[in-house]
Amino acid sequence: MHRRVVEMRADIARIRIDVYSENPAQGFLQDMEFFNYRLAGVELLEEQTREKPDLIWNRDKENKTVSYRGGQVVLEGPWYEGEVQKLLVSLLARRMLEKGLYLFHASAVFYKGKAVMFLGGEGNSGKTMAQIEACKRGGKIISTETIVADRDGNVIMGSKNVFLRKRARGTERIDKPNQDEGVAKFFDKTPEFEIYNEKSNIDLVVVPDIDGNYSTLAGPMSDFEKQYQTFHCLCDYFGMHLLLAPGLPMPLFDTEELRLKRAGFISDFAQRPYYFIRGRNPQVIIDELDRII
Repeated sequence: MHRRVVEMRADIARIRIDVYSENPAQGFLQDMEFFNYRLAGVELLEEQTREKPDLIWNRDKENKTVSYRGGQVVLEGPWYEGEVQKLLVSLLARRMLEKGLYLFHASAVFYKGKAVMFLGGEGNSGKTMAQIEACKRGGKIISTETIVADRDGNVIMGSKNVFLRKRARGTERIDKPNQDEGVAKFFDKTPEFEIYNEKSNIDLVVVPDIDGNYSTLAGPMSDFEKQYQTFHCLCDYFGMHLLLAPGLPMPLFDTEELRLKRAGFISDFAQRPYYFIRGRNPQVIIDELDRII
């Protein structure tokens, strides 16, 4: 029986993965694109620093099972790479939160002298297209899909790929249109993206809603609306709504203590100005942002 031990690191957070199999387990985590799209700055390391594994995978078992007890995940059976990726994202997200790192399902640009976050929120309808339009007007990318911030709201790191170009087996989605089709509906061409490499702390939060069925609406959000949308955003990484494989849901990594920790952070973070902007296209969204700024 072979055992392979690897660790994944995102800033100061680490998880250890032990894989058992009859044949050497090589290449099962070679594609890091999904991790860096969903979490940003993830490294796969062969060194062993954690005393105990956070995930044990017995690959040669006949049937798929997943359990989570005592802070440790046990997988058995022939899991696809994409299924394991989803599990590891949520497990690493929990470890990051324990270390005081907060993950936003959001994009951000440095635009007209301000660090502007486009928050995914409950609806998640427009953060990428709004970011592209802001970049067309001179904005620079802080982050694309995920923003990692500390307790004070400083951006620690962020994903830099605007699009996820491929999905590993186990994450296929017929309902997700080709992202280039979305760009083609609103833009003549995708702009050249410039990365903002300076330190930043979010100045302004926008919850965009690209919807051609309603007239333009823009306005400041109430304290409850701010925190409600942000809580949705931060809960996204725990995958409580996800099915890992047929008949097998994502384990419950969240706890009451962690939920209260997020809510306390959000209460402070939401002291920033938040605006809801609805428009028929990203050009309208950024026109309204220009008026706000």
